[in-house]
Amino acid sequence: MAHGDALVLMTEATQRSLEERLGEALAPHRDPHRPRDNYAAIDTFMAATCRHLAAVDDVLVARVRHDVPDGDGVSHAYLEVARRLEHTLALLKGKLYGEAHAIHLQWRDLFETAHTQLEEHNRSERAMVGALVRHGDPEEVDALARRVFEAETHGPTRPHPRSPHTGIFGLAARRVWAFADRVWDSAEGRVIPEPVRPRPHRHDSLLAQYLVADPKFDADATIVEHRHGRGAGGVSG
Repeated sequence: MAHGDALVLMTEATQRSLEERLGEALAPHRDPHRPRDNYAAIDTFMAATCRHLAAVDDVLVARVRHDVPDGDGVSHAYLEVARRLEHTLALLKGKLYGEAHAIHLQWRDLFETAHTQLEEHNRSERAMVGALVRHGDPEEVDALARRVFEAETHGPTRPHPRSPHTGIFGLAARRVWAFADRVWDSAEGRVIPEPVRPRPHRHDSLLAQYLVADPKFDADATIVEHRHGRGAGGVSG
């Protein structure tokens, strides 16, 4: 894979997964023997989204501020969008769990807002990842997909929009909430989905595998790597 592909592909896969989970939450569930299936779908979407938002805060925001020109502006724009989404997730949680401040809200309005804000979040996250790929250190960027995945596996699964999101206080808050969320998830028997795993590194061609002395012998690999803008039969070294 080319520089940054692992992070880009995992970001796209995670965003598709969140969009699909939101779609499942919106779909009608009419099985009379499983009346709370729609509640489980809402809860699963909420947990997966909260976990991903926390992982992006943990891993990508600081790197953007450090590596990207106008990184403060880019990360601030992302955080504004992410905070709005997390606030809506908190309202969804309140409605789902029957909290007094949210029971008067309408599911339709909440889902419309969540759908719009998830789209805004995904655009902002893709812009941030694209900036990292363009400006970040190649080795560090290539390691970010694994770091995001690991952060998701240990991240909070409920929205905490009033907590700090950046710096040492943000990191400490996420660790505290992650522990508390795991305790409550276990007590409530809550099902938390696995995060999207980053793709394993693959060489682009059998010849490239041979040249780096790391043969995988992928059955789908081409004999040589084809790149746009090179003559026929060009080989990448």
